[in-house]
Amino acid sequence: MNLPESFPEAARWNIDKLISDINAVRSKYKKGEITEVHKDYLYGALVGYSPKDISHKLGLHGDGKGVRTAFSTEINPYIRVLLDYPKELNKSMNWQRTLVLLEKAGYKLPFSSPDYPDDSVTKIKLDSDNPSVNDLQNILAKIQEMTQDKSIEIRDIRTGCIELVLSGSSEGLKRLESLVQSGELKELNGIRIISADSAVEPSRVVRLSNWFDNLVESGWQALEQVLNPRQLQFEIIRNGDISKGKLIDRTMLDDGFAVVLTLKQERLANDSFDIVLRLYSTPEKNHLPSGIKMRMFYRDSNNNEVGTDIKAGSSDEWIKLNFTGKSGDEFAVEIVKGDISVIDRFVI
Repeated sequence: MNLPESFPEAARWNIDKLISDINAVRSKYKKGEITEVHKDYLYGALVGYSPKDISHKLGLHGDGKGVRTAFSTEINPYIRVLLDYPKELNKSMNWQRTLVLLEKAGYKLPFSSPDYPDDSVTKIKLDSDNPSVNDLQNILAKIQEMTQDKSIEIRDIRTGCIELVLSGSSEGLKRLESLVQSGELKELNGIRIISADSAVEPSRVVRLSNWFDNLVESGWQALEQVLNPRQLQFEIIRNGDISKGKLIDRTMLDDGFAVVLTLKQERLANDSFDIVLRLYSTPEKNHLPSGIKMRMFYRDSNNNEVGTDIKAGSSDEWIKLNFTGKSGDEFAVEIVKGDISVIDRFVI
């Protein structure tokens, strides 16, 4: 399957089969195979782009009228025949309805949970066995300054000859190791550095039950710290609910993005919890980055893997996913934009 870079999300569909079947229908009407240009239009439509957005993504001029016309004459009529849609209902058949029917017909591939790669970290051994909280804060500030990478954080502190386990961007961690190995960075807050080495640690899981005891993982903050007053209006918090937010910043990457992920958990009867996830623009922006998507993976009561996703429209300020699970259930949330993906794992 050869998909254009403009619409990588179309890989969620069985494109080869769909195009082959469309061409088979077209041949019955003595029409040639669907053109490469019209394939591009189809890819964009399958992943929810409007004709105007498709036109923009493909670098075409105009308001998308040409895309709309081509789609209505060269693609959609043959899809309707393929789906055996009653002719008398053709006028009421919009594209969203077509997508639903295509998915029911088996053209959309089943979700598969993403692999959870172990995290790359850097371990720094310090010639100290009891640094103070202030020491650690100053050490982290120095590391972030030297590497010019604010994403680096202290993930773990191991006693003995103190070992700091640092996570962050691969670029920042590599710069840190280089600074230590070259001798340019010999101490932190007056504490001598013994070594700095890369390593692999098991991927982190956010334990939501700990939030009720006010034990919250690094990066998750009160909603007032990550949302603006307008955004806070969408967060309906009842007594007993626990809500936190996290800034996800990948703007250091080409075509990167910055968004805020919020999670609300409400305790229900029978040890169940209602989990609500929202993805917001950053407080200074008016809408989410174009084309960004939130996906969630979990297992249902029959232990079947379930996946659901939602894609932001061109003017959406936020999007939402939710489900109900029980204590001990695991789920994952993936934020995707183009080739950039950020995954967080949770256990209720």
